[in-house]
Amino acid sequence: MFEGIDRDNSRSRRYFTAALIAFLASFVLMDSSKWTNNIFYAFIALPGLVFLIKERGVGLLHDKLGLAWLVFLLWFLVPAVIAGEGQFYKHIAYVTLFVFTVAGLTNQRFLRSEMFARVLFWAICLYVFGYAAYAYLTGVHVLGERVDLMPARMQNVIYTSIWLLCALALAMPGWLHRRRWFEAFCAVVLSVVAVTFVMQTRTAMVGAVFLFAVWACWALWRFPRVAGPWLAVFAVLGVVVLWLVKDAAWFHSLFERGDSYRSELFHVMVGEWENCGWMVGCGIEFHTDKLLSGTMPIQHPHNIFVALGLYTGGVSLVLFLVIVAMTLVQAVRLRDPWGMYLACALVMLNFDGSKLIGNPDELWPLVLLPAAMVLGRGLQQRRLR
Repeated sequence: MFEGIDRDNSRSRRYFTAALIAFLASFVLMDSSKWTNNIFYAFIALPGLVFLIKERGVGLLHDKLGLAWLVFLLWFLVPAVIAGEGQFYKHIAYVTLFVFTVAGLTNQRFLRSEMFARVLFWAICLYVFGYAAYAYLTGVHVLGERVDLMPARMQNVIYTSIWLLCALALAMPGWLHRRRWFEAFCAVVLSVVAVTFVMQTRTAMVGAVFLFAVWACWALWRFPRVAGPWLAVFAVLGVVVLWLVKDAAWFHSLFERGDSYRSELFHVMVGEWENCGWMVGCGIEFHTDKLLSGTMPIQHPHNIFVALGLYTGGVSLVLFLVIVAMTLVQAVRLRDPWGMYLACALVMLNFDGSKLIGNPDELWPLVLLPAAMVLGRGLQQRRLR
């Protein structure tokens, strides 16, 4: 297999693109993490290692953002040594291979195509509404009740709702460019219904507000005369919808759950991080024995930034923030919609993120994938010069 791919570089890019699509599809099609892991190990990690060596890193180490990623990932060797945990070395290697393979060995043009973005969004949308319809019709959930678990790998509805909005952010520029107004409008409406009525995730509502605010500011800046009246119309429609649903039980349940102890959780976990030391954190296997409200065990920080600092130290957090800043600046400079995908994900993962370095999980398509795509766009631009 490798010989045929090696003879033709374009074939290798098609191969890794197909492997990446299969990897993403496994999150909504496979009922356990085993298949997702196997697809990654067998079809992305091992072949990626071979081709990265044969192509001498495909220019990644000649790129400032690529070097920043390398420094960031090498830092994790420090907490790995401190912990003496051999498994963590593999996790570092897995993340490195995923980011560099996606950035350097996939077909960047296809993954930025309108078709890919549309298929990604509508596939996630079908996943959400398809299962919701099944749950309502079979009595698993009553209409209006929160669908709190999804089938397959993306069973966490918070991560599913984040992915849906990220896909919406990725697809919207293509719809606007092609003047697909009806499809764009339907996508926005369905996304709002999915996160407010079906999955009822307040984290995603924060992401939706962020995304719509960015779009509104952009529209007012580029087309002030046209955007102003339309935004006023949408604002009125939003008020009308809120008035219609204000007495619905599901609407009240969104606020009756409070903030899910996020404020208390933040203070507890940052306090633990401070006690362990800001520089290296508490270690990759750390578990707090403190309880929320004196009764509830704490599973993880529910914040991707706090998780980085808590488990692997402030150095890893600072390096990650540097990478995020460089990535978003490059995305703006190159007008890369994957940058908005990443920004939207990070806004929401400020409330529900956990460890970034580990086995393939939901954070890979939410954070590592868009970051790698922006890195790959920079490499592509350098090749064209």
